[in-house]
Amino acid sequence: MPSDPSGADDNRKTRLLLRFILSLIILLAVGLIGYRIQFDIAVYRHGYAFVVKQSSPNGYDYLLYIPKGYHDFAEPLPLLIFLHGAGETGTDPETLRNKDPFYFIRESGINFPAIGVTPITPDKRWEPYRVVAMLDQVLAETRFRFRIDPNRVYLTGYSMGGFGTFETAMEFPERFAAIAPVAGGGESSKADKLHNVPTWVFHGEHDHTVPLPSSALVVEAMRQYGHHDAKTMVIEGAGHGIVRPVYSNPMLYAWLLTKYKK
Repeated sequence: MPSDPSGADDNRKTRLLLRFILSLIILLAVGLIGYRIQFDIAVYRHGYAFVVKQSSPNGYDYLLYIPKGYHDFAEPLPLLIFLHGAGETGTDPETLRNKDPFYFIRESGINFPAIGVTPITPDKRWEPYRVVAMLDQVLAETRFRFRIDPNRVYLTGYSMGGFGTFETAMEFPERFAAIAPVAGGGESSKADKLHNVPTWVFHGEHDHTVPLPSSALVVEAMRQYGHHDAKTMVIEGAGHGIVRPVYSNPMLYAWLLTKYKK
Protein backbone atom coordinates (compact mmCIF):
# COMPACT_ATOMS: atom_id res chain seq x y z
CA MET A 1 0.00 0.00 0.00
CA PRO A 2 1.26 3.52 -0.68
CA SER A 3 2.36 5.47 2.39
CA ASP A 4 0.23 8.30 3.74
CA PRO A 5 2.29 11.51 3.43
CA SER A 6 -0.14 13.46 5.61
CA GLY A 7 0.34 10.92 8.41
CA ALA A 8 4.12 11.23 8.16
CA ASP A 9 3.76 15.01 8.29
CA ASP A 10 1.64 14.78 11.41
CA ASN A 11 4.17 12.51 13.09
CA ARG A 12 7.00 14.89 12.23
CA LYS A 13 5.06 17.86 13.59
CA THR A 14 4.28 15.94 16.76
CA ARG A 15 7.95 15.09 17.27
CA LEU A 16 8.95 18.70 16.68
CA LEU A 17 6.32 19.89 19.14
CA LEU A 18 7.51 17.41 21.77
CA ARG A 19 11.11 18.51 21.25
CA PHE A 20 10.06 22.15 21.61
CA ILE A 21 8.16 21.43 24.82
CA LEU A 22 11.10 19.44 26.21
CA SER A 23 13.52 22.25 25.33
CA LEU A 24 11.23 24.77 26.99
CA ILE A 25 11.04 22.64 30.15
CA ILE A 26 14.83 22.35 30.23
CA LEU A 27 15.25 26.11 29.78
CA LEU A 28 12.78 26.84 32.57
CA ALA A 29 14.48 24.32 34.85
CA VAL A 30 17.91 25.82 34.15
CA GLY A 31 16.51 29.30 34.79
CA LEU A 32 14.98 28.28 38.11
CA ILE A 33 18.15 26.49 39.16
CA GLY A 34 20.15 29.58 38.22
CA TYR A 35 17.76 31.76 40.19
CA ARG A 36 18.06 29.44 43.17
CA ILE A 37 21.84 29.29 42.95
CA GLN A 38 22.03 33.08 42.70
CA PHE A 39 20.06 33.51 45.91
CA ASP A 40 21.79 30.64 47.68
CA ILE A 41 25.14 32.27 46.92
CA ALA A 42 23.77 35.52 48.33
CA VAL A 43 22.65 33.70 51.49
CA TYR A 44 26.09 32.10 51.80
CA ARG A 45 27.85 35.43 51.32
CA HIS A 46 25.60 37.62 53.39
CA GLY A 47 24.12 35.28 55.98
CA TYR A 48 20.56 36.25 56.68
CA ALA A 49 20.13 38.97 54.03
CA PHE A 50 20.27 39.51 50.30
CA VAL A 51 21.41 42.66 48.55
CA VAL A 52 18.92 43.31 45.75
CA LYS A 53 19.41 45.83 42.95
CA GLN A 54 16.46 47.76 41.62
CA SER A 55 15.01 46.25 38.45
CA SER A 56 13.58 49.56 37.24
CA PRO A 57 14.80 53.17 37.39
CA ASN A 58 11.91 54.03 39.71
CA GLY A 59 12.81 51.78 42.65
CA TYR A 60 15.58 51.57 45.22
CA ASP A 61 18.36 49.09 45.94
CA TYR A 62 17.60 47.28 49.18
CA LEU A 63 18.48 44.64 51.73
CA LEU A 64 16.04 41.73 51.84
CA TYR A 65 15.86 39.92 55.18
CA ILE A 66 14.43 36.42 55.58
CA PRO A 67 13.50 35.36 59.12
CA LYS A 68 15.34 32.44 60.63
CA GLY A 69 13.61 29.12 60.01
CA TYR A 70 11.58 30.29 57.02
CA HIS A 71 11.47 27.67 54.28
CA ASP A 72 11.10 28.21 50.55
CA PHE A 73 7.50 28.47 49.37
CA ALA A 74 6.19 28.32 52.94
CA GLU A 75 3.13 30.24 54.11
CA PRO A 76 2.97 33.95 53.23
CA LEU A 77 4.55 36.27 55.77
CA PRO A 78 4.07 39.97 56.55
CA LEU A 79 6.52 42.48 55.09
CA LEU A 80 8.15 45.32 57.03
CA ILE A 81 9.79 48.16 55.07
CA PHE A 82 12.23 50.48 56.88
CA LEU A 83 13.21 53.93 55.54
CA HIS A 84 16.50 55.26 56.94
CA GLY A 85 17.36 58.78 58.06
CA ALA A 86 19.31 61.52 56.28
CA GLY A 87 22.59 60.48 57.93
CA GLU A 88 22.50 57.13 56.13
CA THR A 89 21.98 58.38 52.57
CA GLY A 90 24.17 56.62 50.06
CA THR A 91 24.25 53.95 47.39
CA ASP A 92 25.37 50.78 49.20
CA PRO A 93 22.65 48.92 51.16
CA GLU A 94 25.38 47.04 53.05
CA THR A 95 26.02 50.19 55.11
CA LEU A 96 22.57 49.82 56.69
CA ARG A 97 23.03 46.36 58.18
CA ASN A 98 23.57 47.56 61.74
CA LYS A 99 21.21 50.52 61.58
CA ASP A 100 17.80 49.11 60.80
CA PRO A 101 15.06 47.36 62.84
CA PHE A 102 16.21 43.92 61.75
CA TYR A 103 19.57 44.41 63.45
CA PHE A 104 17.83 45.24 66.73
CA ILE A 105 15.37 42.38 66.27
CA ARG A 106 18.26 39.93 66.07
CA GLU A 107 20.23 41.65 68.83
CA SER A 108 17.25 41.59 71.21
CA GLY A 109 16.12 38.08 70.31
CA ILE A 110 12.66 39.33 69.32
CA ASN A 111 10.38 36.84 67.57
CA PHE A 112 9.10 38.68 64.52
CA PRO A 113 8.11 36.27 61.74
CA ALA A 114 8.19 38.72 58.86
CA ILE A 115 10.22 39.42 55.75
CA GLY A 116 12.15 42.69 55.94
CA VAL A 117 13.21 45.26 53.38
CA THR A 118 15.66 48.12 53.99
CA PRO A 119 16.13 50.32 50.92
CA ILE A 120 18.79 52.99 50.51
CA THR A 121 18.51 56.37 48.82
CA PRO A 122 21.25 58.80 47.76
CA ASP A 123 18.81 61.70 48.16
CA LYS A 124 17.79 63.77 51.19
CA ARG A 125 14.16 62.80 50.71
CA TRP A 126 12.14 59.65 50.18
CA GLU A 127 9.96 59.68 47.08
CA PRO A 128 6.61 57.94 47.79
CA TYR A 129 6.18 56.67 44.23
CA ARG A 130 9.65 55.11 44.32
CA VAL A 131 8.94 53.42 47.67
CA VAL A 132 5.81 51.88 46.15
CA ALA A 133 7.67 50.95 42.95
CA MET A 134 10.20 49.11 45.13
CA LEU A 135 7.34 47.40 47.00
CA ASP A 136 5.92 46.20 43.69
CA GLN A 137 9.38 44.91 42.73
CA VAL A 138 9.68 43.02 46.02
CA LEU A 139 6.26 41.41 45.59
CA ALA A 140 6.99 40.45 41.98
CA GLU A 141 10.54 39.15 42.42
CA THR A 142 9.99 37.11 45.59
CA ARG A 143 6.81 35.32 44.54
CA PHE A 144 8.74 32.34 43.11
CA ARG A 145 10.50 31.65 46.38
CA PHE A 146 9.54 33.83 49.35
CA ARG A 147 5.85 34.51 49.74
CA ILE A 148 4.56 37.83 51.10
CA ASP A 149 1.05 38.58 52.30
CA PRO A 150 0.06 41.79 50.42
CA ASN A 151 -2.54 42.51 53.11
CA ARG A 152 0.15 42.74 55.80
CA VAL A 153 2.66 45.26 54.47
CA TYR A 154 3.98 47.57 57.20
CA LEU A 155 6.00 50.76 56.80
CA THR A 156 8.31 52.41 59.32
CA GLY A 157 11.16 54.90 59.17
CA TYR A 158 13.43 57.07 61.28
CA SER A 159 13.86 60.87 61.05
CA MET A 160 13.88 61.58 57.30
CA GLY A 161 12.45 58.08 57.01
CA GLY A 162 9.73 59.04 59.51
CA PHE A 163 8.73 61.89 57.22
CA GLY A 164 8.92 59.46 54.28
CA THR A 165 6.69 57.02 56.12
CA PHE A 166 3.99 59.62 56.70
CA GLU A 167 4.22 61.01 53.18
CA THR A 168 4.21 57.63 51.43
CA ALA A 169 1.26 56.35 53.47
CA MET A 170 -0.66 59.58 52.79
CA GLU A 171 -0.06 59.19 49.05
CA PHE A 172 -0.73 55.44 48.93
CA PRO A 173 -2.80 54.54 52.03
CA GLU A 174 -4.30 51.50 50.31
CA ARG A 175 -0.90 49.78 50.19
CA PHE A 176 -0.17 49.56 53.93
CA ALA A 177 -1.71 47.65 56.82
CA ALA A 178 0.01 49.86 59.44
CA ILE A 179 2.73 52.48 59.79
CA ALA A 180 5.16 53.44 62.56
CA PRO A 181 6.93 56.77 61.94
CA VAL A 182 9.87 57.40 64.30
CA ALA A 183 11.19 60.92 65.09
CA GLY A 184 9.59 62.25 61.93
CA GLY A 185 6.63 64.36 60.94
CA GLY A 186 3.91 64.93 58.40
CA GLU A 187 1.27 67.32 57.13
CA SER A 188 -1.66 67.52 59.52
CA SER A 189 -3.84 68.79 56.66
CA LYS A 190 -3.52 65.37 54.99
CA ALA A 191 -4.24 63.35 58.14
CA ASP A 192 -7.65 62.32 56.82
CA LYS A 193 -5.92 60.23 54.13
CA LEU A 194 -4.76 57.86 56.89
CA HIS A 195 -8.22 57.14 58.28
CA ASN A 196 -7.89 53.40 57.50
CA VAL A 197 -4.19 53.06 58.37
CA PRO A 198 -3.31 52.09 61.98
CA THR A 199 -0.55 54.45 63.09
CA TRP A 200 1.85 54.32 66.03
CA VAL A 201 4.16 57.33 66.24
CA PHE A 202 7.37 57.36 68.30
CA HIS A 203 9.17 60.55 69.33
CA GLY A 204 11.75 61.71 71.85
CA GLU A 205 10.49 64.03 74.58
CA HIS A 206 13.37 66.47 74.08
CA ASP A 207 13.94 66.12 70.34
CA HIS A 208 15.42 69.44 69.17
CA THR A 209 16.18 68.20 65.65
CA VAL A 210 12.58 67.32 64.80
CA PRO A 211 10.38 68.70 67.60
CA LEU A 212 7.71 66.45 69.07
CA PRO A 213 4.75 68.41 67.60
CA SER A 214 5.93 67.47 64.09
CA SER A 215 4.41 64.03 64.54
CA ALA A 216 2.12 64.50 67.56
CA LEU A 217 -0.01 67.05 65.71
CA VAL A 218 -0.59 64.60 62.87
CA VAL A 219 -1.90 62.01 65.32
CA GLU A 220 -4.09 64.65 66.95
CA ALA A 221 -5.53 65.58 63.55
CA MET A 222 -6.13 61.91 62.74
CA ARG A 223 -8.16 61.55 65.93
CA GLN A 224 -10.18 64.64 65.04
CA TYR A 225 -11.05 62.90 61.79
CA GLY A 226 -12.37 59.96 63.83
CA HIS A 227 -9.34 57.67 63.58
CA HIS A 228 -9.54 55.14 66.44
CA ASP A 229 -6.16 53.44 65.92
CA ALA A 230 -3.65 56.28 66.05
CA LYS A 231 -1.35 56.83 69.01
CA THR A 232 1.93 58.39 70.08
CA MET A 233 4.62 56.99 72.37
CA VAL A 234 6.87 59.70 73.78
CA ILE A 235 10.28 58.41 74.89
CA GLU A 236 10.82 60.25 78.16
CA GLY A 237 14.08 62.15 78.53
CA ALA A 238 15.18 61.21 75.00
CA GLY A 239 16.31 63.44 72.17
CA HIS A 240 16.35 62.66 68.46
CA GLY A 241 18.37 59.43 68.62
CA ILE A 242 15.69 56.92 69.60
CA VAL A 243 16.35 54.15 67.08
CA ARG A 244 17.53 51.60 69.66
CA PRO A 245 14.74 52.01 72.27
CA VAL A 246 12.06 51.96 69.58
CA TYR A 247 13.26 49.08 67.44
CA SER A 248 14.31 46.98 70.44
CA ASN A 249 10.77 47.19 71.82
CA PRO A 250 8.91 43.90 71.24
CA MET A 251 5.56 45.69 71.73
CA LEU A 252 6.01 47.44 68.38
CA TYR A 253 6.31 44.16 66.48
CA ALA A 254 3.49 42.50 68.43
CA TRP A 255 1.27 45.46 67.51
CA LEU A 256 2.23 45.28 63.83
CA LEU A 257 1.46 41.58 63.60
CA THR A 258 -2.16 42.24 64.60
CA LYS A 259 -2.74 44.59 61.65
CA TYR A 260 -4.27 43.64 58.33
CA LYS A 261 -5.11 45.93 55.42
CA LYS A 262 -8.76 46.98 55.46
